[in-house]
Amino acid sequence: MKFAEELGRKKAEIVEAVLKLADKFGVKGITTKRIADEVGVVEGSLYRHIGSKVEIFLTILDLADTLLSRALKEIKGNAEERLGQLLGFIGDFLQEFPGIYRIIFSDELYTERPDLFRRFRDFTLSLAKKIELILRDGIGKGEFRKDMEVEVATFMYLGIIDTSFTIWNFIYERNEDLKKIMNKFFEYYLKAVREGKA
Repeated sequence: MKFAEELGRKKAEIVEAVLKLADKFGVKGITTKRIADEVGVVEGSLYRHIGSKVEIFLTILDLADTLLSRALKEIKGNAEERLGQLLGFIGDFLQEFPGIYRIIFSDELYTERPDLFRRFRDFTLSLAKKIELILRDGIGKGEFRKDMEVEVATFMYLGIIDTSFTIWNFIYERNEDLKKIMNKFFEYYLKAVREGKA
């Protein structure tokens, strides 16, 4: 079980079931009955471990934030290498748990739940801040262009994730390695941000 260390065994099982169901049915298709069937318990017993579906979605956003923060602490190297390693971590995670993409980027979920929208916004801004710090470090050390628009470069980096996942999921129907697709976009991205490159 992947997330037992962070969540405990049963809650991790529930989260993995929700990610699987999100991938298969979308956010609207996640019901407590389906979660219970996937976990192999009766529906009523789910509430001993989770308060509601909203709590699960909040848990997933918190988990994603925790895992990204941990990954950032573990990556080493110059700014360019750290951005590449972070992208690799995200690619591996999305390829293993594609349902998280459908949850994190779910319009239907956030239009109905302002609390989830705020949490998603906080998650996105937190990730953007981490990327921005790496970019600023690269500028300070002469790796990246001093005239870079850091906010634009930050959200372009996030766009690599969104675009690559969309291509992997819909164009290649998951028959290509997601990280390979990401790396193609990342190489073009680096040409735009490297020092001395126009």
